Amino acid sequence: MDSYLEFASVIVSQQQMENTKKLVKEFMEDLGPKLQATLLERQKEMDNWVTDWWLDDMYLKVRLPLPINSNPGMVFPRRQFSKMEEVADLGALFIDDLLDYKEMLDRGELPLERATSREKGQPLCMEQFYRLLGVCRIPEVGKDRLELPHPPSDPEEVEELVIVACRNYFYPIPVKAVDRGRLTPGEIQAQLLHVLVDAAGAPSAPRVGLLTSMGRDQWARAREQLIREENNRSNLELISRALCVLCVDEAGGDRADMDPDTNAMLRAMHGAGTAYHSANRWFDKTVQLIISSDGTVGMCYEHSSAEGVAVVRLAERALARAEVADRPTPPPALLPAPQAMRWNLTPDLHQTIELAAKQLDRQIADLDFKVYTYNGYGREFMKSCRTSPDVYIQLALQYTYCKLHGHLVSTYESASLRRFRGGRVDNIRAAHAPAKAWASAMCAHDHQQHDDTRKVSFNLYGEQKKIELFDEAARKQTAIMEANIQGRGIDNHLLGLREAARESLGELPPLFTDPTYKQMIEFKLSTSQVTTTTDGTFMGYGAVVPDGYGCSYNPKKDSIIFCIASFCSSNVTNTEAFCLSLEEALDAMKLMFQNRKIDN
Repeated sequence: MDSYLEFASVIVSQQQMENTKKLVKEFMEDLGPKLQATLLERQKEMDNWVTDWWLDDMYLKVRLPLPINSNPGMVFPRRQFSKMEEVADLGALFIDDLLDYKEMLDRGELPLERATSREKGQPLCMEQFYRLLGVCRIPEVGKDRLELPHPPSDPEEVEELVIVACRNYFYPIPVKAVDRGRLTPGEIQAQLLHVLVDAAGAPSAPRVGLLTSMGRDQWARAREQLIREENNRSNLELISRALCVLCVDEAGGDRADMDPDTNAMLRAMHGAGTAYHSANRWFDKTVQLIISSDGTVGMCYEHSSAEGVAVVRLAERALARAEVADRPTPPPALLPAPQAMRWNLTPDLHQTIELAAKQLDRQIADLDFKVYTYNGYGREFMKSCRTSPDVYIQLALQYTYCKLHGHLVSTYESASLRRFRGGRVDNIRAAHAPAKAWASAMCAHDHQQHDDTRKVSFNLYGEQKKIELFDEAARKQTAIMEANIQGRGIDNHLLGLREAARESLGELPPLFTDPTYKQMIEFKLSTSQVTTTTDGTFMGYGAVVPDGYGCSYNPKKDSIIFCIASFCSSNVTNTEAFCLSLEEALDAMKLMFQNRKIDN
């Protein structure tokens, strides 16, 4: 609770803090120890005492639509397709690699990973890697559920299928059967080619995929109507158990006012709108691979089943293999042609689909998004400053926000808990007192530069002071990061105490209805480091609160890729202004370190 008060003091007023301190004292003297005892009992009984509560709170009970609010997009390197066969080639190679990966999982042969820092060698939980393929999030009123594949008793007896989405039609394609084994890349390519030709000659499809873009309760009710009809129910079951959805898009959807990277990310995140590709998606599906005839390639993934590290590993493996694989060999004989799913829709469902289209287009229009590559320096320079790139960038984001808005806000950075069985993430809070002191000093210096050009003596003293403050902030940030990955973060612990109170008392104690607690969990800066090894590959997502920013970052050797999101409807945030402030902050930090090196 001391840490809670320490972090809270950075983002709320002194007057508000006095009341919060009183509530914390009362909690610690009475209810707190009892709830802590409940958590300790729960720890004895469960593999992981917090993951179920965390999953509900972070994902399954959240009622917002998945696109923009929850599902990240991932962009792959752009391709040059000269003919339709090349689109099918790439799709076939992707699917073939996913089959290899799934068979490796079914045999239990996924190599165990171990921690490479902070108590090196600790085994890491691999559960998330088993929750990517064949997984689907199912909408239900109040709380969704995850449908996971059952571990096979005999890996050779497993049947697999994929769903191919093309022109808003959904085609189930069996890719592995007990009686004939798995399809070759050439056979998969032939099936995909048939889909492309068949969909191109078919009339407009009902845009059923748009239902998955709705608020979760809306979609849950629509799904209840859908499954009353047996054919619809069968379709939904096939989609749920499919390895993945492969979305084959036509060209189009790029905005003239956006750069190519940003346009590619928008297509991955939400499909560029209902006039283009948004209905050619099934947003509940954990893995949606996207290939467009104009060379845009990427992925949309449903976040509740796994963190980005597992998804990036899966995607980069498929990319690397497709890069070196031979072109699929045409099969000697054609298999039965895949057939598009047919839906039986009531007038009410048709109306709901039209409502879904309007709602999604409104959300897309409200998204203020930019992929921004900072080219001033990258990972190598940050390391030369004797600072972890992650710590460096987190402090840069605090400085950026302070420059733009004049204060710090509750900040979220995911910290992996894979050292613990079933562990997902906790939160590395970057808005702390040393970060505030350093960011404030940098901002004061910025203001003085604008106001006064006669400051040589001030600068020499000021640079040294700023370095000292930065070093202190970096030490604090590193300590918070280490505490989190070793299971000593505050956010999951507070969540556990809150949920234990809810279950045992039926209501929340004053500590958790306090405005300070609400501010602490309102993450106006939601961030994560998503590193990739493949050039031209990066991941992005939306902001998590109406007046907030989403900011993923991918430090490369000599650059940093940021994906920055906010909402146009907010009169507080502005993505372009954030990018400019971020560029100025990173430039100023480079100058600060260069001056230190000169002094040394």
